[in-house]
Amino acid sequence: MQSPRLQSRPSSSGSAGSQSSFGSRQRSPLSRSSSIDDLASSRTSQDSNFSSYALQNAKPVLAGKRAYTEPIVPAYNQYGIGPDGKQRQSLVIPQRLSSVSRNSAMLPAAVSRDTQRKPGEAFKQLPEEILLAVLGELKRAHLDAGSQSCATCWMRDASNLGLSCMKWAGPARKALYENIQLNGNDSLAHSKKYKMKYGTRLILLRKTLRARPDLAQYVKSLKVPAIPDAAKPKKEEYLDLVATVIMACPSLERLPGFHIPYNHEFSRFHHALATRRKLVDQVLIINPSPSQRQQHYTLQGEFENFHTILAPSPLLAEQAYEFVEMHSNWSHLKTLFLHCNSGGAIDSPIFNQIFQRLPSLQHLYLSSFPAPSFNDNNLVALPPLKSLRLEALPGITAAGLSTYASLPNARTLTSLSLISLPVLLPVIARLLAHLRNLRSFTLCQGPSPALPSDLDIYLHPYLASSTLKSLHWEITDPNDNIATEILSKSISFSGFPSLRKIRSPTDFNGSLQKLCRPRSKIELPGDKERSRSLGMIGGVGGVTRSQTMPNLSSSPGRSSIFAGGHRFSESMDSSSPVNAKLKGKSSPTRSSTISFLTDHDSAISIGPEDHLSPPKSLGPMSLATARVMAQHRSELALNSPQFHIIVWDEGGSFMERFEVGTFMGKIESGIYYDMRPDVEGSDIAIVGVKGEKGLLNGRGEELASDNGREGEEGCTGMCWAERGGKDKRRKSVSYSGKGKDRWWHTERGRWSELPLEKFFGM
Repeated sequence: MQSPRLQSRPSSSGSAGSQSSFGSRQRSPLSRSSSIDDLASSRTSQDSNFSSYALQNAKPVLAGKRAYTEPIVPAYNQYGIGPDGKQRQSLVIPQRLSSVSRNSAMLPAAVSRDTQRKPGEAFKQLPEEILLAVLGELKRAHLDAGSQSCATCWMRDASNLGLSCMKWAGPARKALYENIQLNGNDSLAHSKKYKMKYGTRLILLRKTLRARPDLAQYVKSLKVPAIPDAAKPKKEEYLDLVATVIMACPSLERLPGFHIPYNHEFSRFHHALATRRKLVDQVLIINPSPSQRQQHYTLQGEFENFHTILAPSPLLAEQAYEFVEMHSNWSHLKTLFLHCNSGGAIDSPIFNQIFQRLPSLQHLYLSSFPAPSFNDNNLVALPPLKSLRLEALPGITAAGLSTYASLPNARTLTSLSLISLPVLLPVIARLLAHLRNLRSFTLCQGPSPALPSDLDIYLHPYLASSTLKSLHWEITDPNDNIATEILSKSISFSGFPSLRKIRSPTDFNGSLQKLCRPRSKIELPGDKERSRSLGMIGGVGGVTRSQTMPNLSSSPGRSSIFAGGHRFSESMDSSSPVNAKLKGKSSPTRSSTISFLTDHDSAISIGPEDHLSPPKSLGPMSLATARVMAQHRSELALNSPQFHIIVWDEGGSFMERFEVGTFMGKIESGIYYDMRPDVEGSDIAIVGVKGEKGLLNGRGEELASDNGREGEEGCTGMCWAERGGKDKRRKSVSYSGKGKDRWWHTERGRWSELPLEKFFGM
């Protein structure tokens, strides 16, 4: 019998003249198979060679006809029972139906039910990283600036989200315990319930972490409340309580905002920190030891003519050993702050032993150590670092810095800050030349870095760095600007091709500002008021406003400003020097001629009457005043003509004259004149350990009701989603755990962390 593929297909009304066989029909080379609709229109009858069983029992499952080579699939009902009464074993899907490009509506009913997803099935397949990203956005909505929420509201919402379903439980626990913030005072209701004056939340947290070690493994950052007033008479008891919470966190990496001085006596708090092997940053404030005595010390070398000073005596042997061993477990420590209060000290050999025990150290801050503690010998023994800040260290000399610049360990530095050090200009040139990876450099001192008496500069750039991107240059003595002028010439002669930002609060003459990109607005709202409230230009100097800047009303007024600072005058008096000089001259050509007279120097500089007077004392410059001065220089340059454009007619007679104003800066420059502080809201450019917005000033515990600005500094205790703009506040809340009262909590301030990277200019 002839094969079915070789039989001729009957004519179809839908395709006239198709007499070729089905097997030999040509298909489009652009498609793998014909569509279902084309297949249905080309088949008008079933093959007579089908078996009788297939003709009696098979039911069509598609609108079109089945291909000859496909297997026969019996129809099953919704319970999997076939026409013969047997249970379905497995469903064989034809090959042409298994393609992903087929419409799901063409599948059998049983196949469609098996492939359809149930509600929530796609959510269950989401990876944990996406859920953690959602929780991160929720946390930012609670804690970002301008929010009317706080850390307590965030923890409450994260806890409720974890209780909603098993899918959210794991990510919510991780986000909740990974970064714990306990701010403000404890609840009065909890204090009465547990009969404790302070530390209620710490005790409850410690109980949870001890009972659930799996949750304790999540804790990486722990912000504990500042020492409350009720605990100050028994400060050691509160520190012991904090130590027990630290001991319950085996994976602790950071303890931000809680810095207790170290006085070389045994403390459970510092012992608990010493046992945490995964710490990544640590701040140590060195206090005088009760066993240390003051002794006379005479400086050697270039300071031998100085008077003898009082310095602490060396530590006891057991004190030095315990301090060194405290650093032995910190193999992951990356950032170390060492600040010495008045009267405190660390023996010089101890520094070298500490650095040997910190293999991962990358960022180092050293400040206020006496000369016997930290000197040039310790400087040259520093390990390879990425960031280094040296502040108020009388033991560091220019020779030590020059030697350190040539060492291989110094070549890894990307950020260097030298504050209140006796730095000479050749030392700065050597540092910039040898530190090939330097990206940020900060210099702040009173006297200008001087040149040796036998050194003259003939070639520029004298200061040069091919990698430097950010520069802070602050010389607080306005009468000594030699180094600033040398720096400006070095920048002009392409000594810093990669420089993108300059911050110079003491740029009194604008020599650095004129090298940057012009800015129309430098001062911020309220800068003039803050400058007037200070009553002086400098932060500590007695330079009044009238001594530094002329009154803007006395400056030449603007008239017909066009093209960004061009001023036009209708006509000139014939008695003026310019017109008298031009009178009687004819144009060399028959067309109109335009002449340009430049007065560039007077346009971009301040006259002798506007120069700064020396301050009574040296100190950091107020940024508000510095911005006002920079803005004044820009406006003065805009109002001063740079070009005089004189127009003659064809007969050579004078017609009119234009005065074109200039601007402060260079348009082609890629340097941004940045006058923003390290910490937003501060009036001092460089952030420090102490002082305004410093590391130890206890910032961030202010209540919203204390300053009258709801939502800016703290949460009033009401649910942030239920406020609706209403001013509802409760000083004391009786927590009942029912109804809306369970959403209330004690009013607390919003704590904003000060990143340690800010101290290194990053």
